[in-house]
Amino acid sequence: MSEELEAAKRYRMHAEEFRAIAGNKKMLPCQAALREIARDYEWMARTMESIHRMQEALSRRRGELVQRESPTRH
Repeated sequence: MSEELEAAKRYRMHAEEFRAIAGNKKMLPCQAALREIARDYEWMARTMESIHRMQEALSRRRGELVQRESPTRH
């Protein structure tokens, strides 16, 4: 698994932990802050997944370009 997907997985775990903690808090301001932190972790996870997809696409594109630029053997 790529570093980006590993990071995304960790961020999602952190988000889940913060949501669980928020569910146990009685004070609404604490709940709101913890849920906001969880949303931020989810956003970071989605960002890392996007970076991973972009890197894969660029890698495929580079491979296509290299194949086109390689001299063909007859």
